[in-house]
Amino acid sequence: MAALATGGGLTGSERATTTSFQRKGPDGGGSRLAFVPGTRPSVRHGQLLLSSGLPSLDNVLGGGLAVGTLLLLEEDTYGIYSNLLFKHFLAEGVVCGHNLFIASDKEEPSDILKVLGKESSSWN
Repeated sequence: MAALATGGGLTGSERATTTSFQRKGPDGGGSRLAFVPGTRPSVRHGQLLLSSGLPSLDNVLGGGLAVGTLLLLEEDTYGIYSNLLFKHFLAEGVVCGHNLFIASDKEEPSDILKVLGKESSSWN
């Protein structure tokens, strides 16, 4: 949401320099986003994004998943894509060094980690 201030007793030059927006980056005091391995700021709104593990899905989502949000995907009866997305997302987390919390009603977490190439003993 953008707002424009008008009048208020300001001269034309004062109105031109008065803004609530703050510049981010090297010339404006630096970014206020915390650095988290495997994330990057969105080019649209500066929010931290992380990859889903699938570049084409990241593209559809506007660059990736926003940190602190949830994504719920529903598949049809015969679809197998949720399992693939689940494993790609976990693999992306492993590569970036993130802590993983795995909850599945179909598979044991240790079996999922073996598929990803990690031994379960290193995650306990």
